[in-house]
Amino acid sequence: MHMKDFWNRVDSLREIQGMTQLRLAEKIGKSHRTVEDWKKRSYVPNGLVCVKIAKIFSTTTEYLITGEELELPDDDYVLPYKPVVQAYTSINVGYDEETSVVVPVIPQRISIGPGEVGLRKNHFIGYVRILKRIAKDVDTSSLVATSVKGDSMIGIQLFEGDLVIFVHGRISENGIYVILLFGEVKVKRLEFRAVEQLIYIHSENSHYSTEKVEMRNEHMVILGKVVGWVHCHPY
Repeated sequence: MHMKDFWNRVDSLREIQGMTQLRLAEKIGKSHRTVEDWKKRSYVPNGLVCVKIAKIFSTTTEYLITGEELELPDDDYVLPYKPVVQAYTSINVGYDEETSVVVPVIPQRISIGPGEVGLRKNHFIGYVRILKRIAKDVDTSSLVATSVKGDSMIGIQLFEGDLVIFVHGRISENGIYVILLFGEVKVKRLEFRAVEQLIYIHSENSHYSTEKVEMRNEHMVILGKVVGWVHCHPY
């Protein structure tokens, strides 16, 4: 285990919640300088501090330290590479009950080997609950979420910190996709040009230029097609 991975996981969880490192330090009762020093030295704090951090991000110390969650007796994990979604029917909206699902969240950066497209359990950094109708007629076991970074998609009202929900492994016509480019997760509009054997990567912001990659580019993996997103209001 690389000790720096502890802080990589903490930073990913912190970014999803839009929390600054200074705020995290305040929550665990430490100075910002102390936390910064821990990160520089790849130092894992004592058990009490680890428990505090885990509670802040609704995760476990097991995940923070090893990258893997403890499997509880009611875990639904069947295949190690397949995201697991648990369904509930307990959201009462006043006139009827709606089904919700819990979707695993992946971080901004993922290490995937050559030829590997599956997401492993240790890729997940948390879970978000959504209404099932956000992904109507979709196999919920294929749903995955990730947070948006930057302002390249603001033209479709997709802002930094929002959580996009995508169907892992789905590639169809042109549309909004979650891709992995040089190890970094991005949300972009893809245009497939079969004749040219190229994929045009568009941003929904005029300040960004269109990128072009070959369809068989080994540095790009299409993780799945976006079916909806959850807006995280900054105020």
